[in-house]
Amino acid sequence: MKEDLINIFEHFGTKNQRNKLCEEFRELQDELLCIYELKIDRDNLLNEGVDTISIILQFLFEYGYDSKEIIDTLQTRIERTKTRVKNGYYD
Repeated sequence: MKEDLINIFEHFGTKNQRNKLCEEFRELQDELLCIYELKIDRDNLLNEGVDTISIILQFLFEYGYDSKEIIDTLQTRIERTKTRVKNGYYD
């Protein structure tokens, strides 16, 4: 998967993928708006979320992060948030 994502990134280039990332963020935001604000179940959250994650991973891989580092950092951030929840933080 990593190699495929790097190849995709290199094919389209940094500028195009940066623009695509912004587009995917907007589409994910629109999907969430429809679901939570407008109460419209569009059944597309998974696709929009995965599209966004795919491009984020392309950038992380392109800038030299490996899968283990990404997963380890994600786990650290999850643990930090769990601690915040346990301690009653709301922001």
